[in-house]
Amino acid sequence: MTISNVILIMVVMWIAALIIYFHIKSKKNAEVITKMDVDDQTYTLGQMIEFVKRRLDEITKINLYDIGLSEEELKRRKSKKYELKKALKGCTYGDVNDKKYVKELIYDLLAKEYGVTEMNISKAIPFDIPSLLTSQDKFDILIYMYKKEFGYEALSEMIRKYKLDEFKYIQGETKPCYVITEDEINDIFEEENVELTFADKLNIVVQRIYQQYKGYSSIDEIRDMNIDGVSGGVSGLPESFISQVAQTDSADYLSQIEEHKVQRACDSIWIMFHR
Repeated sequence: MTISNVILIMVVMWIAALIIYFHIKSKKNAEVITKMDVDDQTYTLGQMIEFVKRRLDEITKINLYDIGLSEEELKRRKSKKYELKKALKGCTYGDVNDKKYVKELIYDLLAKEYGVTEMNISKAIPFDIPSLLTSQDKFDILIYMYKKEFGYEALSEMIRKYKLDEFKYIQGETKPCYVITEDEINDIFEEENVELTFADKLNIVVQRIYQQYKGYSSIDEIRDMNIDGVSGGVSGLPESFISQVAQTDSADYLSQIEEHKVQRACDSIWIMFHR
């Protein structure tokens, strides 16, 4: 074998080694999100939900044997992957421990990877401009702060403190009823004068993302509370009826539904609460 052949073989082996090295390195970094193109929509709830869905999907589906991990690191990552899969499945059944695990991971993803900061978090929920907060935003903030102090008695404490379980008249009704209105939530929010840290804000955003992604929508936190029960979709017009009306010429009736003059089944939540 000539010297030139030897040199040629060494060059080929060196190139092959470089290709293998960079292949392994690229696999190892497969989980890392590349630098994002930030725009006006980046830190909205919708965009963050999509990011969380994508990242959790990547974490649970990545082939750990392809990324050149040490035996110890492979074992640790396999355990983490298994725990996440188990927690995501448990969320479906409302397991509070699985919910806590997933929320902690979402918190880390947003803070460490997605770049959520004090400066941009209000694009998700306008914490710094109370006049822009919806009743849902205010309730989420209130229940979070009460939960920090009272745990799963948070809703009960709020109801008792502000006597929300008393008979009252509401506009357009001739008889009193048990109801918690948007106006009451707005009044409570003003009276509480809540002060939030960045961690508080991010936890509230995480809960909103979780309840839309893996939780039970607007009743997600309520159903965890120590109350006698919660249900929805039992008062007002069901969606099936509205779909039937949409197929007829009842344009006037549909306009009333759209203007919330006629209550839909999804417009209210019932809770069973005993003083």
